[in-house]
Amino acid sequence: MGLFVALTFGSSYPVAKPLLGIVDPFVFSSARFLLAGALMLLIPILWRGWASIAVSGSDLLRLAGLGLIGYTLFHGIWGVALALTTPAKAVVIVATTPIFSALIAACTGERLAVAGWLGVVLAFAGVFVLVNDSVTVLRLSGGTWQGDALFVLAAALWALYGALSRPVVVRLGTWRVTAWCALLGAGALTPVAVGPALAQDWRLLDAGDVAAFLHSSVIVGCLGLAAWGGGLARLGLARVSAYLYLSPVCGIVLSGLLLGQWLSTLQMVGGAVVLGGVALTQWSARRG
Repeated sequence: MGLFVALTFGSSYPVAKPLLGIVDPFVFSSARFLLAGALMLLIPILWRGWASIAVSGSDLLRLAGLGLIGYTLFHGIWGVALALTTPAKAVVIVATTPIFSALIAACTGERLAVAGWLGVVLAFAGVFVLVNDSVTVLRLSGGTWQGDALFVLAAALWALYGALSRPVVVRLGTWRVTAWCALLGAGALTPVAVGPALAQDWRLLDAGDVAAFLHSSVIVGCLGLAAWGGGLARLGLARVSAYLYLSPVCGIVLSGLLLGQWLSTLQMVGGAVVLGGVALTQWSARRG
């Protein structure tokens, strides 16, 4: 299950990248999670009835707010950022999400040990090497620095979503929260996507593009998130999170195999420093 999560999450970047060269990023992100959210609501309704997915009016408002952060903003930015940079860099930068989670925790009063702060510094130093591809001169290479910067912002937003959604997930369950947040967040993104969708020449899409969209929506957006939730329930956060270190590796390898977009040796070193910094910060937090 953990390997499935790592592979699906890592594959979403290189699989979606070509499609974003044809379809507007807001159209892609909105349609992707409208479908994923609808499926995640429909499946339990057909299996166990409406009560299994129902929420109160007050909870619906909370879920709408969470959906705004985790799906309207995060995934709206995700699509735009991926259109501007390479998937191999993107998947590593988003892996810094636990760093932002630790910073958010520190801002709310939780103590971050010295080792944790060292991990934060290492992770951001690794991101700089990954983006700049040099340690001697400033040269932002591979894709665009704007896309890389947007992915840093996206990682921070996903961390904020995780921090704010945690008490709601504990009370309502991962599947229910994810389904409603995806549907409501994608719905809020839809008004931005309507104009580009009407202007889109849909004849440009072939069967491969449709398959890429279904992979992003159903395999990653629905089954991947379901496997993540199931893994949390069966294995616990620490063991499942360990598999997520494989996600950037999967993304990098698939980017090279599918798109021919490999990282340079120095960028791979930077990526390893990022993951090392994340691991150090998470280890420090668990010990604390």
